[in-house]
Amino acid sequence: MDFDRIDRLLEKYWEGETSLDEEKELRDFFEGTEVPDKWKSVEPLFRYYTHERKTGKLDGLFDQKVLAQVETVHEVGRGRVKKLFYDLARVAAVGLILVTATYFIRERYLSQKDDPYIVDTFEDPKEAFEETKKALMMISRNFNKGRREAKKVGAFNDAQEKVKSGNEL
Repeated sequence: MDFDRIDRLLEKYWEGETSLDEEKELRDFFEGTEVPDKWKSVEPLFRYYTHERKTGKLDGLFDQKVLAQVETVHEVGRGRVKKLFYDLARVAAVGLILVTATYFIRERYLSQKDDPYIVDTFEDPKEAFEETKKALMMISRNFNKGRREAKKVGAFNDAQEKVKSGNEL
């Protein structure tokens, strides 16, 4: 066997430039009994190819299984397109509602520009500041009251957890 030819064929093989005949020649070479040490790392690859060619026959059901999976994927794909269309339609509808609402609110605001309900109620900025402070303090008190009630609920949940963990023992 011409070892230089095998070197050239392996180089072409790794570059993906071999013909089917050249690949068969490589398989036949590595199927032989004695392979030089420099190609021992490549030998299992070509032995695997030869082994698979001999034992890797497909049964008659293979085509049917593949076609069934392709049909399933095709049907699922249709469902995805339909779902995508409905999702896009929902987004477009929400966008249309927002644009329409913005238009009508803007028109209403512009038509009532001189309305007495929209004008400032305080002439003095200090008086306005004091009223704002009062409103914010009222909100703060009510918020803190809600937090106290939430702490009570948290304590109730802690007690309930203790009872549950005691029953599990």
